[in-house]
Amino acid sequence: MKFAKGTWLVVVGAVLVLGGAYLAWRSFPSKPLPAGDMPRMLEVRDGEALPPFRLQGTQGEFGSKNLLGRWTFMFFGYTQCPDICPSALSLMKALRVQLATNGAVAPAPTFQVVFVSVDPRRDTRELLAQYLAAFDPSFIGASGDDASLAELAAKLGVQYRRHDETDQRNYTVDHSTTIHLVDPTGRLAVVFPHPQDASQMAAAFRRIVAR
Repeated sequence: MKFAKGTWLVVVGAVLVLGGAYLAWRSFPSKPLPAGDMPRMLEVRDGEALPPFRLQGTQGEFGSKNLLGRWTFMFFGYTQCPDICPSALSLMKALRVQLATNGAVAPAPTFQVVFVSVDPRRDTRELLAQYLAAFDPSFIGASGDDASLAELAAKLGVQYRRHDETDQRNYTVDHSTTIHLVDPTGRLAVVFPHPQDASQMAAAFRRIVAR
């Protein structure tokens, strides 16, 4: 069966759209899945750097330039998250301890942990700094309005939704649960789906940076 050129482009486009929608759906939180039902990591090897972005960070402006020269573990959430975000930040603290204690590959890679809030109305710079200090003072917080987050979130497949239709003070936010590893050139290198494991992430990190 032959397709006209225009028809073939429509078919290919539809396949790409459906594939992207499926990946986005898989990254959006629903019911917790058994550990064996999700891959522990997905290497991306993206050929393009993340799109330029500028956010307000706990240590001043945080943008694309702050990704260069070091590895970055990036996670999206909000400070009033009841479970996923505290668990992810505790895991990142454990990961940092493991890499420092057991020794990473030589030369030891420099990495940073960045927590991006998708709740800028409530998560002020001061609140983010106070919240992250309870886990690790070196963790960086950043946030911005939806327009500032749009391209970065789209590139990483991050989705979120604030349930603030009737109450703009006490509301929850649905958000993706993946942890992203960005390489020192600003390219997405690895996606760690939920549930994550600190020991396995540490082993994967050592293996990747040793290449």
